[in-house]
Amino acid sequence: MTINEFFQLFLYINAILIVITIVFVRPRRVQSIYLWIAAFLLLPILFVLVFYIFFGRDYRRAKLFKSKGATDKLGTDYLRKMREKLFICSDESEVLCRYSSIAKLLLDSNQAMVTTNNQVRYFNDGNQLFESIFDEIRDAKRYVHIEYYLFRDDELARRLVSQLASKAKQGVEVKLLYDAYGGHSLPRNFFKEITDSGGGIAVFFPSLLRRFNTRINNRNHRKILTIDGETCFCGGFNVGVEYLGKGPMGDWRDAAVLVKGAGCIGMESRFIQDWNFAAEDDLRIENYCLQMSEDYLSGRDGPGESAVQIVSGGPDTEFNPIEQQYMKMISEAKKCIRIQTPYFVPDEPVLSSLRVAALSGVDVQVMIPFKPDHPFVYWATLYYVGTLLKSGVRVFQFSPGFVHAKTLVIDNEVASVGSANFDVRSFELNFETNAVVYDAAFALEMARAFQEDVRSHCIELTPAQYAKRSYWVKFMESISRLYTPIA
Repeated sequence: MTINEFFQLFLYINAILIVITIVFVRPRRVQSIYLWIAAFLLLPILFVLVFYIFFGRDYRRAKLFKSKGATDKLGTDYLRKMREKLFICSDESEVLCRYSSIAKLLLDSNQAMVTTNNQVRYFNDGNQLFESIFDEIRDAKRYVHIEYYLFRDDELARRLVSQLASKAKQGVEVKLLYDAYGGHSLPRNFFKEITDSGGGIAVFFPSLLRRFNTRINNRNHRKILTIDGETCFCGGFNVGVEYLGKGPMGDWRDAAVLVKGAGCIGMESRFIQDWNFAAEDDLRIENYCLQMSEDYLSGRDGPGESAVQIVSGGPDTEFNPIEQQYMKMISEAKKCIRIQTPYFVPDEPVLSSLRVAALSGVDVQVMIPFKPDHPFVYWATLYYVGTLLKSGVRVFQFSPGFVHAKTLVIDNEVASVGSANFDVRSFELNFETNAVVYDAAFALEMARAFQEDVRSHCIELTPAQYAKRSYWVKFMESISRLYTPIA
C-alpha cells in the first residue's frame, strides 16, 4: 500500500466514524444529519473533515457539558429551594399576572426565579452604558463579577481592566471570565494588572494553541456583570470601542439592561456556575446571595417594582430555554411584536410562530442590519426575513451602522434583553443569558426606541424591493441558508 493510498484510507475511516457519530451518537435535527451525510458523499473528504473540526460537535465536548450540567445542579438546587418563595403573582405586578404562563414556563424549565422588587434601566447606547458600568464598579464594596464573550485590546477594555485592578487593590473581590474564542487575539498579559492586584481571571473553553481555536461552536456568548449581589447588567454589548460606535461599522445599536434588586440573584448564580466550571473553583451561591435573598424574603422593600427573570441556555441544558422563551413570548402577543437581532437564522418552529402571529393580526416588526459583518450569515438572514414578508411581517434595516441588539418586546408590556440572537447558534450551540422584564413602562420605552430607529435610521425592506434583488443575491441566499442547520 502506498502512502497516498494509506492516507486516503485513513480519511475514509475517519469519515465513516464521524458519520456514525452524527447519526447514532449525538442527537441532532434531521436536516443537520442529512446535510452532513450529503457533504461526505458529494464533497472532498479532506474538506469536509476540516469543516467538521470547526463546526461539528465532538463527543468529548458533550461529556464536558454533561459534567458542567452536574456542577451547575449544585447551584440550581439552592435556587429550587427558593423559587416558590420568589415566584410572586399578585397585585404587585399586573403585567406578570397577565403573562404568568411565560414566567411559569421559564421557572419550570430553567429554574428562572421571578422577583418583583427590581429597578430596571434600558440602554441602547454604548457610551451611556459603559459610563454607568464604571460608576457602579467604582461604588462596589464586596465583589465585582464580570463575564463577557469578547474583549478587544483597545482603550475601552484597558480602562475597564485598570478600574477592576484598582478595586481589587482596595480589597474588593474581582473575578473576570471571558471566552477563549472571543478573546483569542488578546496579548498574553492583557489582564496581568488585575491578577497582580489580587483579582482572578478564568478562560471559558481554552484551546491548547492559544491563538488558534478551532471550535467556533459551544462558546460562552454571555455578557453579564454583577456587583455586590444587588446591581447587575445583562445585554448584547461586548467590551470594545466598536460598541461605542468607533469601529469600522460606524454607528452601533445595541441593548442592555441594568437591574437593581433581587433579580440579581439569578444573574449572580449564573456567573458562579460558569466560574466554577471554567476556574475549577468552588464558589457557593449562598455565600453571595443568601443575605440578599433573606432580606427580600423577610419583607424588605426592593428598589423598584419591576418583575424580572434571568433565563440562560446552552448545550448543557436539557431543553432549549432561549428558543422556548422566544416562542412563548411570540405566541402570547396579542397586539404587537418588536424584534431586533443582527442575525436572523431561526429554525422552522420560530418562523412558524412569527407567521402565525402576523397572520392573526399581530403587528410584527423585525429590525436587522443593513451592513453585513458576516456575509454568509447576512445572506441567510435576508432569506429568512424574506419568507416572513408574505405573512405581513414588516422588516427594517438599520442603515447608519450595525444593529447588534438582541431584543424582543410584546404588546409593549413584556421585554427581553440579552445575548441571544434569533438563530440556531443561540438556541442550541452557544451559552446565552437573557433578562425578561415584566414592566409596561420599561417595555414601552424599548418599543419607542425601536420606533425612533425605524423613523430616523432604518430602510424598510418591502416585498416589492425584496423581489427585485439580483440573481447573485438569490443564489447566495440559497447557498447560505443550507449552512444554517448543519452544526
